[in-house]
Amino acid sequence: MGKILFMGKNIDGQSSHLDQVIEVATSRGAELSALFLIPVSMETADWINVQEKQIKEAEQKASDFGRKVEENLKARGMTFDWKVVHLVPSAFMTALEEFTPVDIIIAGDIDLEPLVEKGIKHLEDISALLNCPVLPLASLLPAQKGSNGKTLTRLLLFGALSAVSYFLFFPQLDKLNHAIYMKGTVLGALAVMLTVPVHAYIYGTFTECLPKLIGLEKSAGANH
Repeated sequence: MGKILFMGKNIDGQSSHLDQVIEVATSRGAELSALFLIPVSMETADWINVQEKQIKEAEQKASDFGRKVEENLKARGMTFDWKVVHLVPSAFMTALEEFTPVDIIIAGDIDLEPLVEKGIKHLEDISALLNCPVLPLASLLPAQKGSNGKTLTRLLLFGALSAVSYFLFFPQLDKLNHAIYMKGTVLGALAVMLTVPVHAYIYGTFTECLPKLIGLEKSAGANH
C-alpha cells in the first residue's frame, strides 16, 4: 500500500477534481491525504477589509469540503488526512514536512510564484526536494478534445517552415549578406531586424510544440 498526497487551491468540490485522485488512490489501494492551499498576498493594501475576509471564507469552504470528503471516504473504509494551509513559503514547507514522505504527489491548481524564495519554480523542484514524483493533476484528466490535434498541427506547420528555412533560406545566406544584410544600410538593418525574430519564432514554436505533444513540458503550476 502506497501513500498519495494531493495539493491544490480554490477547493470547492467542483473545481478541485479530487474525485480523479480518489479513483487513483482506490485503484492502487493507497492512502490519500491532501493539502488545501489558500492563496495569500501580503502586498494587498486593503488586507483588513478585503483579503482577510476572503481568506476566512476560503478556509471555511476548504474545511467544509475536507470534512465532507473525509466522511465519504470513511464510509468506504478509507482514511483521509487533510489540512488547510496558507500558500506562503513557511507554512507550505512545514505542511509538506508534516505530510511526507509519500510515494507520489499530485498537484492541482497551484500558483508556485509565492514559493520562489524557497527555490520552487516548477513542480519538478518539489520532486527533487522531496525525492518523490510530483505529477500535475492535468496528466490524470482526459485530454481536452482537439488539444493534441491542434498541437500536432502547429508542430507539422512550423516543422515544415523550419525545414524550408534550413534547406532554402540558409544556403542563400552568403548571397543575402552581400546583397542586403551586410551592406551597412538602413534597409539592411531593417532586413536583419525582421529576419531574426521571424526565424526565432518559427524554431521556437516548433521546439515548444514537441515536448507538449509527448508530455515533457515543464510544470509551473496552473497559472503558467
